Amino acid sequence: MKLNNIIKIIFIFISVIFLNITVFVSDVNAQTKPFYWEFINIDIAVQNNGDMLVTETQKYTFTSNHTNQRYRYIPLDKVKEIIDISISENNKIIPSNTGIENNQLWISWEHSLNPPENHTFVIKYRVVGGLHESGDNLQVYWKAIFPERNSIIQKSRVTVIFPSELEGKILEYQSFGIPSEAKKINNKTFEFKAREALPPQTELEVQITFPKGILNVSDVYLKSSKSPKLFEDTFAYTLLNIAGWVLFILNLFFGNTIGRGGGGGGGGGGGGGGGGGGGGG
Repeated sequence: MKLNNIIKIIFIFISVIFLNITVFVSDVNAQTKPFYWEFINIDIAVQNNGDMLVTETQKYTFTSNHTNQRYRYIPLDKVKEIIDISISENNKIIPSNTGIENNQLWISWEHSLNPPENHTFVIKYRVVGGLHESGDNLQVYWKAIFPERNSIIQKSRVTVIFPSELEGKILEYQSFGIPSEAKKINNKTFEFKAREALPPQTELEVQITFPKGILNVSDVYLKSSKSPKLFEDTFAYTLLNIAGWVLFILNLFFGNTIGRGGGGGGGGGGGGGGGGGGGGG
């Protein structure tokens, strides 16, 4: 056997072991987390002036001892500002702290904790300048379920409600990230339900398009003429990494029979260009 072939086999063997260890460690970490989300439901009410009133209902299940401090952070790079922030549990306002760091809004709060037990927190805030401009249209383009977290979300739903002025005028609605069921509830209400649980580093992003000139909007996010970077989509980035490894290994065996460039990468992908997202815990 030639030395080059031996080196190739050793390299492949090491790569497979490395990938298996990575997956194993991720699975172990996910299973030993002291909490998970039973559900996160997001309600977005678009206002006549283009503001978005966002309500996040997050149900935590704590299985073992853990810190009693919760947090949520939201990127500010694609909005003008986020204001009117409140945290509540059982219809009672919880004191919270907010701040801006690295162009992200931070929200933190504390609560009593004696696991095992559940806590359901309602996070409310107003997004100003969060609609996206795309040609002759505007979009609600929002990463509702944030990817940067260490625990699983068992169920998730996103509902977007528009003012009566837009009733029957919605042009398109779709989602990115985790597979979801998109449903038109009525002429101004749209719902997106995740078809499966959301492991850490996965997200649910919604995009709903409607014509300009109907709402009295003054602040919008103007999208770049360039397409959204696929690598901003965590899920798509993971898929491309896996595909890259597969192609690399095949190329080692078959040499130049696999050409460069070409198609591929069509599955998954998309998204990554909306506001919102960030993380929580």
